Amino acid sequence: MDLKEHLELAINAAREAGEFLIENKHKEKIINSDAGRDIKLKIDQDCEQIIKQKLSVSQLSFVGEEYGADFKNNSAYVWVVDPIDGTANYFRGLDQCCTSIALMKGNESHVGVIYNFNTDELYYASKNNGAFLNNNRINVSNIDTKIKASLITGLPASESVNSSINFIEDLGKWKKVRMFGSAALSCAYVAAGKCDYYSEIGVYIWDFAAGICLVEEAGGDASHSKIDNERYWLKFSNNLL
Repeated sequence: MDLKEHLELAINAAREAGEFLIENKHKEKIINSDAGRDIKLKIDQDCEQIIKQKLSVSQLSFVGEEYGADFKNNSAYVWVVDPIDGTANYFRGLDQCCTSIALMKGNESHVGVIYNFNTDELYYASKNNGAFLNNNRINVSNIDTKIKASLITGLPASESVNSSINFIEDLGKWKKVRMFGSAALSCAYVAAGKCDYYSEIGVYIWDFAAGICLVEEAGGDASHSKIDNERYWLKFSNNLL
């Protein structure tokens, strides 16, 4: 497997998707679903098709948030794609949204690309080759105490009062708490040392697959454990907290 070649393919796919999303950023959006706390737009589906078509030359399996899995019998590697991570932000014109593309083999992330098309910030990494932001090498922070550290999280859809209280009590131990509404960007910010720890419950694999490679290649730890058949509990850190 030529990771450099596949990284370039993912970068090109992310950029093409980003151009499409910028072109349509201020146009009226077709809403497919807005049930519960989530929102699904037709442009998510259109964007995933663009990415899938671009990656199809690799002849590898593909898993996307919008259309699910397209497995190839001879493919040990799988593209894992979120065409717009932070769709609610994109819908409201907020800049905390991105395209996320990962190449995974089993539980390992070998390529990760996260592109904030609003700011033209391209985060990318491949296994054993380091992590980068717009051609500049990035590393996790060296902060080792919560009282000096910035935590990224999201408000949990909690089923109990006690778990909500525990969540709120923990927030007070950190210097700063941020909620961006994009799991992929949250991972990228840890990798770049912009924040120090990201923890969230109920996240899907396409939300953070690219972030695994980025954080690990930047010197951090990307722990994730399943809480049910589809969702994960993430704990991405600079390896000191």
